[in-house]
This record gives sequence, structure tokens and C-alpha cells, in this order.
Amino acid sequence: MPEALALEPHRPSHRLQGLIVGSRRHQMELIRSIDAVHGHSMIDRSFPLAELADAFRLQETGGRFGKIVVEY
Repeated sequence: MPEALALEPHRPSHRLQGLIVGSRRHQMELIRSIDAVHGHSMIDRSFPLAELADAFRLQETGGRFGKIVVEY
């Protein structure tokens, strides 16, 4: 595993932010590496589709670690 991906998860001094770069193969390798470290995605909060605007407002506030899920 690349050293850059071997960071301890959930450390306050670390921040993970998405960015799409590279080829599809590189993206899949990155996903496999992250899955190996974290094991699963963290969900911050789930919203029903009827509350989609609330989900976007939460996203705009920033400062979360987990995913925002919209269920339909």
C-alpha cells in the first residue's frame, strides 16, 4: 500500500477530500486501498428524498467526516 494511504483514519489533523484525477484504473486502485484501511464507508447522516434540500444544506456546512446519504 502506498505510504500516503497508510494514514491513521479519523485523526483530527488529517482531512480526506475527494478529487477526480487519473485513469479509471488508478481510481479503482485508490478505492481498494481506502477500503483496505477503513473497511467500509462512514455515514454521517441519511435523508429521505423528500428532504433533499436539507441534505444539501448539511453538505454546505462542511466539517463532516462521513457521507451524506439520500434514500429514494
